[in-house]
Amino acid sequence: MKKNQLLLIPILFLVIGCASPSGDAESKKIAEPVSDTLTVQDLDFLLPSPVEFLSLVHDVGFGYHPDLINPLVSPSDYLLYRNQALNFGVYLTDFSYLLLFEKHTEAIRYLYHIQELSTLLGVENFFDDEFFNKIISNLSEHDTLRAVSIEQSTLFFNRMESIGNKDLVLLISSGAMVEAMYLASDIISEDKISEQTITSVIDLAYLFDTFFLHYTINKSDEPTVVKLTEDLQELRNIFTSMEITQSSKAIRKDGKLVFSSEINHNVNQYNIKKMKVLLNSIRNSIVNQDY
Repeated sequence: MKKNQLLLIPILFLVIGCASPSGDAESKKIAEPVSDTLTVQDLDFLLPSPVEFLSLVHDVGFGYHPDLINPLVSPSDYLLYRNQALNFGVYLTDFSYLLLFEKHTEAIRYLYHIQELSTLLGVENFFDDEFFNKIISNLSEHDTLRAVSIEQSTLFFNRMESIGNKDLVLLISSGAMVEAMYLASDIISEDKISEQTITSVIDLAYLFDTFFLHYTINKSDEPTVVKLTEDLQELRNIFTSMEITQSSKAIRKDGKLVFSSEINHNVNQYNIKKMKVLLNSIRNSIVNQDY
């Protein structure tokens, strides 16, 4: 199967060099806000920005469905620190989703909620008054608003490692990535497999594969996140069962060297349905604080 659009996906991944500080910055632990003994390693990984991924799927028929996003929940209702972090990531993606469809009033409500949660998590510097003023003053300028949002999202995901707590980084990015995939999977139907369905599934597979590499490198051994890790591994197994492979070749055409890429796969109704069911289950476990 030929698939030229696939080459767009790696462009969305932000290469991050993680040389994180230690010491006082590591003040929170996965299960509760107490001292953390974990250290952050110096390593490079790829982390997708949800707002950019949602922009891509928007271009291939992604529609607005308000019932899909996570309703606002009072931060005090999150009983554990890890639930705050996971759902903070969910709300970051939902905010991007609302901006993508120019739902400005609702987006501002979510932005204030993000700011409140960011204070509890100790990452409020990424969502300061300057950023709020930029958003509010550009509500009628969609292109500017979108640019500001992408800039802030990119800044946040590029600088998350400076927080100094890899567990917090992992939980936020997990929540954001699961929500992005959950929203994007809405355009995927297992009942009628079209070329567009296959394209969307392969895009999700590549997106998740990049995220999961980051997750496995940095995952915590804390027993409180074992279930989340197991479920993400099972999702990876489903994508692996799709046997998606890419091969490239170069041919001469009119005296010029032309490169082409070909994708082979075993995407079918069975593994698409398994993927959607498990993805929905992981997302629901996050928003219902089951992890």
